[in-house]
Amino acid sequence: MIFHLSEVIRGWLGWCPNAPAMRTAPAVLMVPPETMHPAQPDGGAGGSGRIIRGIGVALSGTKTLIRNRQLLWFSLLTGIVMAFMFIAQYVLYLLGPDMYNTLGFPHWLILIFVIELITVFCLNVLLAGLIMSTSPEEGRAVSFRQGLFRTKQYLRPLSDWSVIVASLGTGLFISVLYFGYIQISMALYPLFHQFPFGFILLPEFYHIGPIAGTFAIQNGLTFTLILSGINLLLVVLTLFVVPLLVLEKKRLPEAITGSAALMKKVWSEAIVCFLILGVVLFTIALTSLLFSIVYGFIAPDMLLFWYPGDVWIAAAILFMLALCGLVFIVSTVAGIATVNLYTYGMTGRMPEGSVKS
Repeated sequence: MIFHLSEVIRGWLGWCPNAPAMRTAPAVLMVPPETMHPAQPDGGAGGSGRIIRGIGVALSGTKTLIRNRQLLWFSLLTGIVMAFMFIAQYVLYLLGPDMYNTLGFPHWLILIFVIELITVFCLNVLLAGLIMSTSPEEGRAVSFRQGLFRTKQYLRPLSDWSVIVASLGTGLFISVLYFGYIQISMALYPLFHQFPFGFILLPEFYHIGPIAGTFAIQNGLTFTLILSGINLLLVVLTLFVVPLLVLEKKRLPEAITGSAALMKKVWSEAIVCFLILGVVLFTIALTSLLFSIVYGFIAPDMLLFWYPGDVWIAAAILFMLALCGLVFIVSTVAGIATVNLYTYGMTGRMPEGSVKS
């Protein structure tokens, strides 16, 4: 079976191709303060109220980042982690069964898991630091660096959680390679060959350099995008595990079940919030089409060959850096939004500065 999976992957990898209204009971009986419970999300104003609250969570996260710009360290460090993931996947492709066969399939699979574990652990620690810095103890605001330092006492549960997520992620990754890599490659192929993204791959497209024609960069990007999509899915499905680990000091099993219970209360707001952030990224990414339009006006004769000069390549690199930077900034807003959703799920109160339903 392993040999068969290795053969299939070997064949595929070469493919170019959304506060609720505080629902308080009518004042009939006087209830002692110590018996009162915090309001819990229960739908509020219905569907429209959930949508408005989801928008409010996204806006609140953005306002928090604008007021506290040192949280951009989270963006920078997240970018470094993702750069590590891409470089590791790129090198692993070169050494794996498809290329120089320096690694056999079992060793390749183990290294895939190691790369995924390192990536997930670093991202969990960064998220924990972001949570600690946006949920200060004793009402005192702390910097992201101080919040990150506080996570040292939670490294064990974060490590255990990272092993679980990395194991699930690796298994899903192999399944995607086995059942759908060809389809994903075909879907990404036009993107990788579209200006300005294709210009980043020029050395391979034009057979320049020591790895000419191997398409290792393209496959490294594909692997990174697949694993990032899988990790994003797992994070959304287990959104409040890390907050419960570091804020409530829950044991891992309790954090997992607690996250599922909280998610049932705020799932609509979470979907709306993250959908808005995704739409913002997608809309800005569409500005890449302007490059091909301008290029068609300036150099219509070269449109078929897409052979740009150094100025166009520099513009493409700057655009890609700006787009990646925006992705990591939005990831910071998403992390802050996770804290706001957690607070709303626990207390029933919308975060400060958000839209009220």
